[in-house]
Amino acid sequence: MNSSHIRVILLLGAINLLVSISTTKAITLSRVFQICRNLCPGCDHESLQFLFRHNLVRATRFEPPLIWDRRLQNYAQWWAGQRSSDCALRHSTPNGRSGFGENIYWGYGANFSPADAVVAWASEKRFYHYGSNSCDRGQMCGHYTQIIWKNTRRVGCARVVCNNGGIFMTCNYDPPGNYIGQRPY
Repeated sequence: MNSSHIRVILLLGAINLLVSISTTKAITLSRVFQICRNLCPGCDHESLQFLFRHNLVRATRFEPPLIWDRRLQNYAQWWAGQRSSDCALRHSTPNGRSGFGENIYWGYGANFSPADAVVAWASEKRFYHYGSNSCDRGQMCGHYTQIIWKNTRRVGCARVVCNNGGIFMTCNYDPPGNYIGQRPY
């Protein structure tokens, strides 16, 4: 099974989960999308994709929706631009001093979308264990926990096509999450 099939399966699973939640909590896909449009007036298609997918994931935990923040978007765009020459994954933030939470996605060989990035980050849910507040050994789950972090209220993201044909995406979060010893929700 290739990565495209896995992404579709994960996306369908998230939609099925949200639809099942919607019958009990009156949350619908169209309602989440409308909330995103209201939280991101004047946003372009990519920004709405990032925000919509983040808020779908947060809705499954009944966390309040994130608001699109142009300051975070500008920072993410600047930071993604720093990577566009080679799309290499280096340090997560310049000098580690942005003060924001961050998720990074990059890949080659396909025209990856904002939805692909957020679905990949959210798929880490399967490795996270709330009781022990830990990830499965050898797995990552910090991208997922940053998305659903209870105190995070704003997000801004960027997507660039790199000179070598790769795709690089980054999202920044404020306030940041993933504090050691604290649970995301």
